[in-house]
Amino acid sequence: MASRFTSVPPRSEGLPAPGIFPQNIHTVLVLGGGGMRGMAHVGVLRALERLRIPFDAVVGTSIGSLIGAMVAGGKDLDEIEEIVCNLRKEDYIRLNTIKFLFKGIRTPSMYQGDTFRESLTRILPEGGFADLQMPFWCNSVCLETGANLFWGAPGFQDVSLVDAVYASCALPGVFEPFERGGKHYMDGGIVDPLPLRWARMLAPQRIIAVDLSIKGNFSAPKYKKRAIGSLFRSFEITQEVIVEQMLHMHGGEGVVLIQPKVGHLHRFDFAEVPDVIDAGEQAAERVLTSHPLTRDDIWLQGAEGLSCPVEPRDYVSLHLDPSACVGCGVCQMVCETEGFGALQAIPATVLKPHNYECTRDHACARNCPTSAIRLGNL
Repeated sequence: MASRFTSVPPRSEGLPAPGIFPQNIHTVLVLGGGGMRGMAHVGVLRALERLRIPFDAVVGTSIGSLIGAMVAGGKDLDEIEEIVCNLRKEDYIRLNTIKFLFKGIRTPSMYQGDTFRESLTRILPEGGFADLQMPFWCNSVCLETGANLFWGAPGFQDVSLVDAVYASCALPGVFEPFERGGKHYMDGGIVDPLPLRWARMLAPQRIIAVDLSIKGNFSAPKYKKRAIGSLFRSFEITQEVIVEQMLHMHGGEGVVLIQPKVGHLHRFDFAEVPDVIDAGEQAAERVLTSHPLTRDDIWLQGAEGLSCPVEPRDYVSLHLDPSACVGCGVCQMVCETEGFGALQAIPATVLKPHNYECTRDHACARNCPTSAIRLGNL
């Protein structure tokens, strides 16, 4: 049975043979990384289904690869939601106690990869990329070369779905890397936490991308001075910077960007899954009902329970608190659309109060050292 998220026929009726890129893709769904924050992807899928907005290919990284693989494999949304709401931390994360006792710091990972892999085997569709009902790709980084590889691409379709998703989710130091042909592969979010470049290469008419790096506010996170806390926080900061650059280069025209405000949550927080799903659905509804690339496609007569008005959101409003600004120049440095002028004045000047070119990367607000910048109409 074909997935109800898209009108694309099953592989036997229309998808290309293995080793060939699909042609004439209309809409690509890009699901970013972020640990358990990725349960917001389920809420986005809820909104897409209710608003009857189809997509015909999925690109995922890290947790986005897990959700994307279930979708591409034809799992029903209700089944996906039931699976993620019943996830337990011990099903995925179990300390490598024995290995630590015998190997100490030479242990390849803190947690047992086999435990995670067994859980993936239970919840993912059986088989490999040839058995999926729509095109799907997920990425990993090769530890030896630093290359960003996409499983499901020609030459990399001969792995099981479980191995591909495991490789895309294997956080460095947390799970053992996936080994293939003498090389080792880990979490694709290390180098590409929002794989817009791959989606662009497929030449679709539109891209619906879900970025999980945005916080509900830009206050400092609850940082604990522990080795594992420093490791995770450093990884997240790197991801945030990479996402900024990806949006600078590959966002904008043709991209419908959905940013659930879940970045403040811990990536291994299993307690707030229903709330995270709801946050994803609400963010998706706000964007999809107002973005010019999707609002005209919505079958409003059949879309029930809309809580947001269908209004354009063509610009981002820039606000600066002059009492907090110290004129450091960071806002001018990070804004790729010249929204601020800071080198000739204290406080800085907002050059584009209504910034129609803004890529919604939040770089100015995230990098402002005094929290003087606020963005609106998001």
